[in-house]
Amino acid sequence: MAGKDVKTILHLIDTTGPGGAETVFINLLKELQQTEFRNIVVLRGEGWVADQVRSLGITPQFIDSKGSFNLGYILGMKRLVVGESVDLIHAHLLGSNVYGALLAMMCRKPMIATFHGAVDVAAGERFLWAKFGIIGWGASTIVCVSKRLQEELAERSSLPARKLHLVYNGVDPELFCKAPASGLKEELGLPPEANLVVSIGNIRPAKGYDHLVDAAIKMAKLDPNTHFVVVGHQRPALFEKLKAQIRGAPEAPRIHWLGFRQDVVNVLRQADIFLLPSTSEGFSISTVEAMMAGVPVIATRSGGPEEIVSDGESGLLVPIEDSDAIVNAIQRLNDPTLKHQITEQALESAKSKFSLKSMLHAYQGLYERFM
Repeated sequence: MAGKDVKTILHLIDTTGPGGAETVFINLLKELQQTEFRNIVVLRGEGWVADQVRSLGITPQFIDSKGSFNLGYILGMKRLVVGESVDLIHAHLLGSNVYGALLAMMCRKPMIATFHGAVDVAAGERFLWAKFGIIGWGASTIVCVSKRLQEELAERSSLPARKLHLVYNGVDPELFCKAPASGLKEELGLPPEANLVVSIGNIRPAKGYDHLVDAAIKMAKLDPNTHFVVVGHQRPALFEKLKAQIRGAPEAPRIHWLGFRQDVVNVLRQADIFLLPSTSEGFSISTVEAMMAGVPVIATRSGGPEEIVSDGESGLLVPIEDSDAIVNAIQRLNDPTLKHQITEQALESAKSKFSLKSMLHAYQGLYERFM
């Protein structure tokens, strides 16, 4: 049981593996551990998220949440809220937002629901109208990680616009202040002069990796010194399609699929260019990380990136689904003056707008408002 003067927050997320939303979830917990709040974490199972939570000194609790409406999960959560004297519930992603809102109504507790991207609330989601209705009623406030997402939810959902609140995701700049890393080119068997175009993100449809492959096929003819490096979990069915796309190329593109890596920071610090080829993005934490790492950014106009990058100033923005535009942007960054100017401005912009401290301050304000 928590002391009367200590406020307890229950944190929920319905995924277990690594990703952008999950990284934000862990980063927020890390910062909150340095505050007066007591943090309780409930997950649906073991995995990367659970391991990261333990590394922060928090022992996660596991309650199975499978199914569209798991009564056992709700009752188990209710017992936890009462037994641990929870003061506020903070949930991330659609599934946990629904359960968190139900729990908030049952227990008469304030609740914050965070949405991380339009892909989390896709139109094909079952009973989406009902889920939006529950969240709209039960959540005290609904956080959107980009203005674009906030506008989309206001336009195409029943969520009350008055409850929608913008909080940008944050990155810790201290992670990227070390000397440049080394070893990636040697690991890949590449010469020192190789130009590395790095992309970070799990392989799924919204990440637009088919357009990255098209760009790599075109770059193979134009500049054999340019190599594309992709870091992220490889969903088998989609990855097979990408490999088939590569096999059909007239000349083999220079792409290195690294899969999931624990050393993303070190990989980014060795990149010459960061590429975000997404067709839809709520925010893109990896784009901010690249800016913090001093790597020039090429990103598609896929939603969130337009709020992070100023085209021609702190990065280069290109249309979605346009491999020619990606190729042209890569070639533009052969200009060392442009590359330097973009990198310097990007670093300054990322530190001022998208730091972890800024995100923590925004969430702390919400916690104090509702508790």
